[in-house]
Amino acid sequence: MSNDPVILKSNKYGLSLQLDATIPFEELVRAICEKFAASKDFFGETSMILETFGREITAEEGMVIVQAIELNSNIKIILINENSELKDVRMKGMIDKFYTDEIFENAKIIRGSITKEDKMVSDSSVIVLGDVKAKASITAKGNVIVFGSLDGAVHAGYPDNTGCYIVAGHFNSKDVHIGTVTGPVEVQEKWSLRIRKNADEAIGISVWHGELLAEPLYSGLLKKVK
Repeated sequence: MSNDPVILKSNKYGLSLQLDATIPFEELVRAICEKFAASKDFFGETSMILETFGREITAEEGMVIVQAIELNSNIKIILINENSELKDVRMKGMIDKFYTDEIFENAKIIRGSITKEDKMVSDSSVIVLGDVKAKASITAKGNVIVFGSLDGAVHAGYPDNTGCYIVAGHFNSKDVHIGTVTGPVEVQEKWSLRIRKNADEAIGISVWHGELLAEPLYSGLLKKVK
């Protein structure tokens, strides 16, 4: 049996991390840092889903592990699969029960990017684990969450549900609809002035007083939309 506290294994959608359950967490994190620093050139620059097993970890510990990996490699972790439960390590806790649908249960999950002139149509919500490229489009009856960059067209709440929302890791689209509302996406300055911004913040877009408004996801804009 291996004495290595961290064992890396590839899986269909990303990377599996077998973690030693007996050593202190600080020691485990140090081993993760060393492991990924040594493998940095091998993995290159990529985004992936991380699976952990062998040790129970809290949400806070999961974030520490993700940060340890990202600081010592060029990997960006978009989801963490802990003991067969898919968790969004960045947005978890930000998308709450006030929404009308159970997003991870009912949504259509696209494990990759929507590219070129692809047109995705769904009668539920849609989660894209990659990008929506320019000239591609999504039309969804429910909400749309894009973990990467949203450059293409998106219509959430099709055809007329203005209570839906759009979330994007990076937002560059000029063609956005929520229900019957379209037009330029405005930043809600009153709230955004209170938010410390950085380049990695996910953006939430919703309808507010008949307009499309955008705000850093954790600021609470979406929670004000009923």
